[in-house]
Amino acid sequence: MSYNLCNLPRQEKYQIQLDYEASFWAYQIKRGKNTREAVYEAINSRPMSEQATLKQRFEYYLSIMLAG
Repeated sequence: MSYNLCNLPRQEKYQIQLDYEASFWAYQIKRGKNTREAVYEAINSRPMSEQATLKQRFEYYLSIMLAG
């Protein structure tokens, strides 16, 4: 079964993009290519409406990546 993400509403596509960014930052931390401080600096430079989502998803992906 396939699902075309282009058919989603704009807001849902944007939430997927935020999720993707958070997972990439966690990947960078795991590989030692970035620091938590730099990631939180990047998150805090984003609009306030995005910050909570980014922090939550970043911590979620980081916990998964560092556990395994």
